[in-house]
Amino acid sequence: MKALQMGKQPGESLDVRDVILQSWTRSKENKDLNPLFQGSVKNIKDMELKELMERNDVYRFAQPLLKQAEQELSHTNHVILFADSEGTILNSFGKNSVVSHLGSSVNANIGANWSERWAGTNGIGLSLLLKQPVQIFSSEHFSYRCHEWVCSAAPIMDPLTDELLGVINLSTTTNHFEHNSMLKTFTLANQIERVLFHHYYQAREMLQNIYFETSNKWKNHIILLSNSNGQILKSNSTAPVDEAQSFMTHILESNVFSKEKEWQNEVHLYGAPYKAIFKKIYWQGRFIGFMAILEKKDRSNYAVTSHNHNAKYSLQSLVGKSKAFTNTIRLAEVAASGDSNVLITGDSGTGKELVANAIHNASNRSDHPFIAINCAAIPKELLPSELFGYVAGAFTGANPKGSVGKFELANKGTLFLDELGDMPLESQVQLLRVIQEQEIVRIGGKKRIPIDVRLIAATNKNLSEEIELGNFRKDLYYRLNVIHIELPSLRHRIDDLPLLVERFIQKLTVKKYNGPYQITAEAMEMLKEHPWPGNIRELENVIEYAINFSTNGLITPENLPKQIQKQKSISKQSNMNPVNQAELDWIISTLKRSQMNVSKAAKELKMSRSTLYRKLNKMGYNVKELK
Repeated sequence: MKALQMGKQPGESLDVRDVILQSWTRSKENKDLNPLFQGSVKNIKDMELKELMERNDVYRFAQPLLKQAEQELSHTNHVILFADSEGTILNSFGKNSVVSHLGSSVNANIGANWSERWAGTNGIGLSLLLKQPVQIFSSEHFSYRCHEWVCSAAPIMDPLTDELLGVINLSTTTNHFEHNSMLKTFTLANQIERVLFHHYYQAREMLQNIYFETSNKWKNHIILLSNSNGQILKSNSTAPVDEAQSFMTHILESNVFSKEKEWQNEVHLYGAPYKAIFKKIYWQGRFIGFMAILEKKDRSNYAVTSHNHNAKYSLQSLVGKSKAFTNTIRLAEVAASGDSNVLITGDSGTGKELVANAIHNASNRSDHPFIAINCAAIPKELLPSELFGYVAGAFTGANPKGSVGKFELANKGTLFLDELGDMPLESQVQLLRVIQEQEIVRIGGKKRIPIDVRLIAATNKNLSEEIELGNFRKDLYYRLNVIHIELPSLRHRIDDLPLLVERFIQKLTVKKYNGPYQITAEAMEMLKEHPWPGNIRELENVIEYAINFSTNGLITPENLPKQIQKQKSISKQSNMNPVNQAELDWIISTLKRSQMNVSKAAKELKMSRSTLYRKLNKMGYNVKELK
């Protein structure tokens, strides 16, 4: 805030300050004002006042501070007035007798407008006009009725934009005036600004995260982000901001009464037609931002990238500071700096595809396609055509125009082979040949097509064991396993859990265009005690579940899924030694992998079904609960 503008004390002989003379002159020229009238000559209707109070975030955030200040001044004859940026009093705080006297004597009632335009020279009006603290003594007021009062006013400024948001005014009668009145007002306004900074900074950070996430997802589209008034905050368009701002304001005004949070439409902007997706963004239940995602209908007239196959994640998306995970990041950085094939291993849900995305985005192939294929999800008869494509008429039911395979789509970029351990042996032979020759032949064709593709493969299987069992080719293993990255299970990097929880909360806040959400310490401790057989994927699902059932954005233990709460109960009852804990984790992980098929899990664990049941019961688990 700017320096205080102080006047002389009541009762002193004083020269009229220039700022007061100038205000008197403006007030005299105002035909709606008469110095013999009571203070404010304008009051708004109750319905309009109610709407103003509901929409005013500053007033809402300031409530606790205003009530605290009221308690601190309860032994004095001061009245605190909170006015919005237009000068309308939204509430008053103080002794009922003093509040009533102030309201009846000069109309300083809730709903009265105390801008200079409607009340002449006064503290609230001048503070709004000058955007700085002012103190008005008795006869300095334009209205004769106000000469009984001394008013100390200080503006509330947006801590991020320096926009005027409102005014705090402290009024008392001249015989009860205190020398520190101005300091109290200034301090209260300053405290409100600090609270606003905390809330606004979080909200702006959320808006920025939403913008960057959206820009990354819709790389070939125009993204416009504005505040709730249509003022452009972010844009990836090179076109004039004025036109974009006018466009956003118009869309907002056209949908001001709409309850829809997201809708689509066809619009015109920059002289061209666009398909548009519009999204309203909310923070603590309040509308704070507006986003437009625009796709030009005639895409041939503007530059776009030559493909739509982009990696979603970067190295910055890899969250973790534990020793086990920092080693993973280091290996990923090494892999990104070169062009060698990469093999990523680890349990299901540890983030293998995310790491593959990050390596591609940090490599010199990042401007080219990132193509992913799940080798386990495609029937073995169709896998070759998916990988290498086929010519017209190659087989019954084939596309008459033929089809481009994943290798051709990934040319100059990266091909990610997920669930590599489930690839049939016949396809492994074909894949090995492509790696060696750096060319493919479409199914049913004869033409050799050269390709330049970097391979990243991932599996949750132990390929060394698969080789011994005859399920995987040793020569292909060595071709792909140039740089090996083994991802640790979440239970082996539990120190990273709070960071991951924070990231997922942030991600879901962006996804839902709503927030904020906060997790309690008790809920966090409960999460830390869970064994996480489903790893990071399970954690993300748990956080999404908790957010859906949270109240007022607070995640408590009661909001967590039942299996997490049960785990807490079990962990309290048993002080399991590390050996038993490791065995339990091993059993649960195997059951999850086998989709809770006890017979299949027992076979993999090399124990009988009865032994498996007995071990689980001994450690406080039963299969029904786990399911």
